[in-house]
Formats: sequence, C-alpha cells, structure tokens
Amino acid sequence: PVVDPRTVTSVEEGDYRQVFNSCAVGMAIASMGGAFIDCNELFCQLSQYTKQELCAMTVFNLTSRDDLQNAFDVISSMISPPNTNNSNNSNTPAAPPVHHCVLKGAMKTRDDLGLSVTIIRSDEGVAKCFCVTLIHNQSNSAAHAHAHAHTLPSSRTASASFNALQQQAQQQQNTYMPPPPSSNVTVKQGKPQGTGPYFTTG
Repeated sequence: PVVDPRTVTSVEEGDYRQVFNSCAVGMAIASMGGAFIDCNELFCQLSQYTKQELCAMTVFNLTSRDDLQNAFDVISSMISPPNTNNSNNSNTPAAPPVHHCVLKGAMKTRDDLGLSVTIIRSDEGVAKCFCVTLIHNQSNSAAHAHAHAHTLPSSRTASASFNALQQQAQQQQNTYMPPPPSSNVTVKQGKPQGTGPYFTTG
C-alpha cells in the first residue's frame, strides 16, 4: 500500500543516509584519529576535493597552518576522558567537557571557509567519531585572508598531529570510563566570541 508522506512520524535507519547526502550543509565524518571516512557531495563541492581525495586526508589537512596547534590541542581535549574531582581538589569544580570547536580552514582556492568540529558520543558517553561541517570563517579580515589564502599545512606537521591524535584516541578507548548519568553536561566550548558561525551552501 502507498504510504501518505504526511502521516510519517519517524525516520527509518536507512533514510539517514539520504538526509546526510541531501543536507544543505557541507558535512563529513572523521575518525577518532581525525581521518575523513565519509562526506556528502556539498562538502566535496565547497572544499574542492573529491571524496576519494578527502578520504586520504585528515581534519588537519583542511586546517589553516596558523591554527594547527590550536586544532591539535582542542581536539585532543575533546577525546580525553572527562576530568573528575579528586580528594586534593574537592573544592574545584571539574571543567565541563569540550565537545565542539571551530577551526580556520585552508581550502584549495577559498579562504572564507572554516571547520566546525563536533565529537559524537554513544549513549554510554564513549567517543565514536567527529562530525565536521563547513562554515563561513567570519573572523578573517581581508589582510588575514590574503596572507593565508592557498595555504595548506605541511604534510610532516599534519602527519605528526594525526599520529599523536591516533595514539591518544587509542589510549582513550583503553582507559575511558563512562561518566555517571548526573554528569550529562552539554556546554559547548571552543566557539568564537561574538556572532557565531553560520552554515553555508556555497
């Protein structure tokens, strides 16, 4: 029987692939080590890389050279186990977990795009992957954009960051203990001050 679309109240598991591919936002999935493993067509169009090229790259390859250290630091903190108070610092509240950050982008010929990186966790709180979307890099001034246009991080620097992140991700998987239900914090950090980034369709 034909189903009236107006009566549909849920989305089937397989439909999420269609949502991902049809999304009006450039979106990609990266592993815990930062390597791209999937992306939609709009991400390819905006980044000007094919899906095959992107799946041979990491988040760091699309990050501006002057933001590489920040990218490594903040992504490392995102995959680290949550800090818990110990007896020596019982009066010091634990820092809220970081699960989102915005990085300066380094595309082939576009200097107006940045990366919005969000960590995806299971219901038990275990880190699974990263969702990466392309946004307008609003903080770029004309001079800054001109100075860093067409700039890609060196393969040695990006490779070193990738390898270190892989090791930390492996350690996190071996030692991570899910937080108690009461610590379900959803505070976002790492987002630039002022007007937040907005999604772009090109």
